[in-house]
Amino acid sequence: MTNAERGDIPWVSDTLIDFGDVEVELCLPPELYERETTGKHFIAGKARWMVERQIAEIGGRPVTRMIDLGIYKGGSAVLYHKLFAPEKLIAIDSNAKRIPALEAYAARQPDRSLVIACGVNQADTATLDRLCAEELGGYPLDLVVDDASHLYAETRASFRALFPRLRAGGRYIIEDWSWAHWAGDFWQKDRGGEYFRDKQPVTDLLIELLLLCASSPQLVSRLQVDGAIIYVERGQGSLEPGFELSDHYYSRGEPVPRFGPPRTRARGLYVSPTYVVRQD
Repeated sequence: MTNAERGDIPWVSDTLIDFGDVEVELCLPPELYERETTGKHFIAGKARWMVERQIAEIGGRPVTRMIDLGIYKGGSAVLYHKLFAPEKLIAIDSNAKRIPALEAYAARQPDRSLVIACGVNQADTATLDRLCAEELGGYPLDLVVDDASHLYAETRASFRALFPRLRAGGRYIIEDWSWAHWAGDFWQKDRGGEYFRDKQPVTDLLIELLLLCASSPQLVSRLQVDGAIIYVERGQGSLEPGFELSDHYYSRGEPVPRFGPPRTRARGLYVSPTYVVRQD
C-alpha cells in the first residue's frame, strides 16, 4: 500500500514533506522562482491544499503508470513518485536544462520507474507518442497531471495525445487553468504580463470538456472544477490518441463560445445571425 492509499503523508509543516531519503518543499510564486532544488531537497510548485485534494480525488485508486507534464524544479516528479510508488512515471518538461538532483534520484530507482524527458514541449505529440510506446509497454495510464505551459493550444495538444491512453476511471488533471480570471491588475490590466498577454486561455478547453462530458459521457464520464484545478475522468468508450475533441460534442450547430485570444473579437452586447450590437 502506498503513502497516498494510506493517507500517510509525512508532513513536517504546511510546506514541507519529509520522506526520509528526500524532502519536498512546496512553494508558490514568487518564492517558487527564488528557491532551487539541491541535493535531497526538492522544490515543487504546489500548495498543501492542492496535494491533499488531488489525493482525495484519486481516492485510493492505484496509480501504476502516470505522466507528469511540467516538472520545473523537479519536486512534483519526486512527490508523485513517493506518494504513488508507480511502476512507471514519465516526467516531462520543455526546459532542456538538467536537474542533477532529480537525475540522481531517478538513477537510484529500480527498473527505471522514473523516466525524465527534459527539452520536450508538451505539444510535441510525436515525442509524447514515442515515450508512451517505449515506456508503457502497451499498458494504459492511470493518471496525467498537466502543470506545464498553462496555455490553450499546448494543453489541448497534450490532452488529445494522452487522454485516450488513460484507462477507464483514470484521471487527467489540469492545474492553474484559470489565470485569465484571477483578480488583480497584473492579470486583468496587464493581462498576465509578457508570457500570457496575447495567449488564448485554457478556459476555452474547459468549455470543450464541459461539452464532451455532456455529449459523450462514454468518453468523459465526470468533470470537476476545484478552483484552479480541472479533474477529468476517463469513460469506458474507445478513443484513439490524437482524437479531435469537436468530433465528439454537439452545440446545436452553433459556434462554441470562446474567451480569446484577446483583441481578436469584437465585444458585443447582443449577437444575432446577421449583426452585432457592439460595445466600444
